[in-house]
Amino acid sequence: MKKIIFCIQNYFIEEILTANNIIDDNSIVIRDKADLSYDFLKIHNPEFIMFPHWSSKVDSRIVNDFKCICFHSSPLPYGRGGSPIQNMITRGHHETEVCSLLMVEDFDAGPIFLRTKIKLDGRLDEILQRVYQAISEQILEFMNKDLQSEVQKGKVTIFKRLLDNRIFLNKSLEEIYNKIRMLDSDLYPNPYIDLDNKRIEFYNAKLKNNTLKANIVIRNTDADE
Repeated sequence: MKKIIFCIQNYFIEEILTANNIIDDNSIVIRDKADLSYDFLKIHNPEFIMFPHWSSKVDSRIVNDFKCICFHSSPLPYGRGGSPIQNMITRGHHETEVCSLLMVEDFDAGPIFLRTKIKLDGRLDEILQRVYQAISEQILEFMNKDLQSEVQKGKVTIFKRLLDNRIFLNKSLEEIYNKIRMLDSDLYPNPYIDLDNKRIEFYNAKLKNNTLKANIVIRNTDADE
């Protein structure tokens, strides 16, 4: 049995890994960056450190001295960087890849072990379920096989993290629909339009017959109310 330490900052993927019997009561799971210490890892000396979902920067000593495996949702080297799913949708792609790769000091630049294609249709929550399931299946392969990696080949494209949740009505219906669905998850704030002292937030959008329908929440933005 390979000794693996899991570093996870996302409850949903941890739940899937547990349901698939990848994580159990005997597994070492690190959830806080303060607990990810070099000395702790040296004591346990894992064969792999898996990062199915980790938002914090990892100490370069850990990256250089251990086999750290991370996962990225774009067909690398296309799409290194932030917000890969949202950037893929914004650029008109209908599918992406979940890649498992060796962590190196440059983000998303390490050699790749596995690639799994997934569809980008539906709400973000639905897409993330596919991503998490793909990650789960890839981790099982690490556990059961001796995998070889390949250096990334092709043109490098860098994605920037998408931070603007505003909806602009001068965009096409399809663009507005994509903006709503690609943020439709409890992990992200809803996209919105500000009107006077009200913020109109959108979720659960449907686009059919040139008509966009969505659920809305209306909030006061006036601090005095």
